[in-house]
This record gives sequence, structure tokens and C-alpha cells, in this order.
Amino acid sequence: MRLRFLFAATVVLLMTDQAAHSAEKIRAAFPAIAPGLAPSWVTAEKRIWQKYGLDVETILVSGGARAVPALISDSVQFLLGSDSGVTTALLQGLPVVRVGVTMNTLGSSLLTQPAVQAVQELKGKTLGISRGRDASYARLAKLLRDHGLNPDKDVKFLQIGGGESGRLSALKAGIIHGTMLFPPLDLIGRNEGLKVLAKFDVATPAGGINTTAAILKQNRKLVLNFLKGYMDGIHYMIGHKEDSLKVFYRYFQNSNEAAMSYLYDETARRLEKDLRASPESIRFHLDMAALDDPRAAKFTEKEFWDSSVVEEIRRSGFVEQLYKN
Repeated sequence: MRLRFLFAATVVLLMTDQAAHSAEKIRAAFPAIAPGLAPSWVTAEKRIWQKYGLDVETILVSGGARAVPALISDSVQFLLGSDSGVTTALLQGLPVVRVGVTMNTLGSSLLTQPAVQAVQELKGKTLGISRGRDASYARLAKLLRDHGLNPDKDVKFLQIGGGESGRLSALKAGIIHGTMLFPPLDLIGRNEGLKVLAKFDVATPAGGINTTAAILKQNRKLVLNFLKGYMDGIHYMIGHKEDSLKVFYRYFQNSNEAAMSYLYDETARRLEKDLRASPESIRFHLDMAALDDPRAAKFTEKEFWDSSVVEEIRRSGFVEQLYKN
């Protein structure tokens, strides 16, 4: 019996090793450590893509200015995130294709100095943003408009480096009066005495899944298997909080259990199981992009997204079968 068990175990190991070596090696870039990209890290670390014949290496390529050229030059075959950078590339006519999305909504919190009691009181005040009109700026601008303030005239924007942590530090130091933060820094800021003036969701794509027109045309099966593996990874992340948190601790370099658990819960509840982008999120994204480039307003939702692969997977019943298990 022992010999038979050892023989069977050896066969399984050899088959697993052979599958690993026969898997197609590809690279997927991500531009930042952000919640919308977390499922890709879980999928890679749990080797879920290998079930679909792919050996995927996820690589941090900081910022859309570097990540998009890496995709176009075929240094990587997929780009996860960099939604603003991909939008700019598409408006410039570059051969980038959007094939899926990780989330259709993002939770945001406007944190301010404790004395601020209403959004309207920010008139004439200084608000912190990152270096560029990114997702945090778009949400902040929308919130100001929704409360009767003109973001171009009624407030002063100060660009602050260091990402969200840099803006949080500037707010604590009194350099700015408010800024938009995503989980878990909104929780951390509140716990440190700052005011969560407004908390809201915005329908906008996050963690977009992008490839090139050439790859989609010449190797559609690769795109199909990549998306299936990613869907399977999302399924795993939703059902395995403790395992996923270990990945969160490592990538976010944060061992605060309460903060990371809050971040996981905020992320997991927004994940798109079938990776389909909603028309509402695409429209909002295009309208925000049109503030800097009016050409974005002329695109329709269907023109701006190739949903053919995720629709093919949906029709096959793949996602439904995943969640039956």
C-alpha cells in the first residue's frame, strides 16, 4: 500500500511539474498597489492561471506613462489597471484593447480637517490631489459639483506627491483642507482624528484588463484563457478571505489586521465575477476624460470596449459553473 501511494504521489508530482513547464509564459503589468488589482495578485500567487495553460508573471510597472508603452511594445501581454493611461492611449489611436474590468464601482471618502462641517465650506480652500487628473481627482470634482461648487473656480487644487499616503500626511499637517482617499486610508485617517466629510460610491471602471489589438486578433485563445483564469481567481478570492489577506499584507506592506480586513471587504463586494464593464461606469469614465480631452465625449460605450471575449465566456456558462462548486 505504501509503495502504491508513493508511486501515485510521484506520478501526480511529475504531471504537475510537466503542466507547469508546458504552460505558456506571459507577463501582466500593473501600475500601482491598488485594491482593484488585488485579484490578479491572488490569482498569480495561487497559480490559478496554470489551470488554463498559462504561467503568468505579474509585474509592477509604476504609472500609466510606463505601463502603456510596455504593453504596446509587447514587453507585457496584458495590462491591469492604468485606466486613465489606457483612455489617453485610445484617444491617441494606439492599438490598445480593453477586454474586461475588475470592478465597476469604487468607494471613496472625502477626508477633511475636523472643523469642516459641510462640503460647501470648502469654497476657497485648498484640496490635495495627485499629480494629474486621475481617479481621485475625478471623484472629488464630481462631489464638488454635486454640492454646487465649481471645481475650476471655487477651490484650489494642490498636487502632492507620494500617492494617497502623501496626501494623508499633508492633510494631517494642515497643508491642505481636504482630499479624496480610498480604503483603507480613509479608515486610518478617521482613526487619527480627521473627519470623513462624505463617503460615496462612483460608477467607474477600476482594474481594467487590457491587451493589444494584435494579440486579440492573432491569439484570441490566450485572451480567453487569461480571462477565465482571472475569473477563477476572483472566485477564489471571494471564497477565501484568510488566504487572500495574506496576499494583501504582503503587497500593501501593511500588517494592520483591521485595516486590511476592511480593505478586503470593500474590494470583494465590488468584484465583477464575469469581468463585464457596465455602461454607466464607462460613460462616467469617458465624461471625466472629456474634461481634459473633449474627444472622449464622442465615444459610445460599445466603441470604447471590446466585450466579445467576456460575452463568449458568459454564454458558455463558465461563471455559473464556477459558483456552483
